[in-house]
Amino acid sequence: MLAEAFELGRPIEPLAPYCFGSHENWTLGTMAGRFLVTRLWTGPDAPWRPELERAMEFERRACQAGIDMPRPIAPRTAAFGDAARVHGFGVFRIHEWVDHRPLGVDDDIAAWLGSTLARLHRLVPLDAPPQPRWYGLFPAQRWNAWLAEGEARGMAWAPSLRDRLPDILEVSHWIADAFAKAGRYVVTHRDVQPANVLMSASGPVLVDWDSAGPDSAPLETVESVLAFASLGRSEPDAATVRRALAAYATGGHPIGAGRDLVARRVGLHLHRLTERLEGTLGGVDQRTAEPAQVEVLARQDLEEFPGLLATLTRWSDLLGA
Repeated sequence: MLAEAFELGRPIEPLAPYCFGSHENWTLGTMAGRFLVTRLWTGPDAPWRPELERAMEFERRACQAGIDMPRPIAPRTAAFGDAARVHGFGVFRIHEWVDHRPLGVDDDIAAWLGSTLARLHRLVPLDAPPQPRWYGLFPAQRWNAWLAEGEARGMAWAPSLRDRLPDILEVSHWIADAFAKAGRYVVTHRDVQPANVLMSASGPVLVDWDSAGPDSAPLETVESVLAFASLGRSEPDAATVRRALAAYATGGHPIGAGRDLVARRVGLHLHRLTERLEGTLGGVDQRTAEPAQVEVLARQDLEEFPGLLATLTRWSDLLGA
């Protein structure tokens, strides 16, 4: 039924489970080739469908622009975007399969990274600043509510949150201000991380486009470059940072320097912390760890927060090197 829904020709091998991203995935071999099958959900449409549909549209534009990525397959009859509903089984997407291996520590992709980010950021410029997604920005009332509930329930992280809350609120104001000043808002991938780059015979391939949406181009660039430059290292490799930013500038977008440019990386840490607080309080489905483990991780995040800020401030010096 899947092969028919996406007009892939006669299957020549059964679906084989494949772990990839946050959804159920399989590989499928047909007369037309090999494909990656993704089930988005099984029941009624998820509340995040509109956001996913917008992400699919950007993914199609990126593919048409020649970004190194697996090609999404359009179904015969779309439920929305590139997704098809297969009766009794759920809503699916399919991409061309890419033979690959994971990105390794010794793979030098700095130039590819900078030029790919520059190309992505030219596709859909925005006239107005969007809401900063995944920057961990919440009003003081929300943080105080987490603290009150955490203390009432004796959460292991509650004392650390009380100690760190003034710093968190101060840093949140800085992140919001840095995002407002950063400018150059675009629709982009938003998750250009080492785990989402695969090495194929022809070079790097960027995958997992479901999170695509609006962001600040310079803040995404710096966060991604630091993530790749830190792969397998305790500190980012300065040469990798220089080469990636030089390639980005060649694409027409010099980054500059300054502490504000690491705001997205700090914000991602705050976002992860808030997910863990919510998870231990029962507000979020934590599928990757036991609640007690998430509670300990949240406490560690809070205890390590001052050191994180100091480290990232030091890393920001690499941007102007």
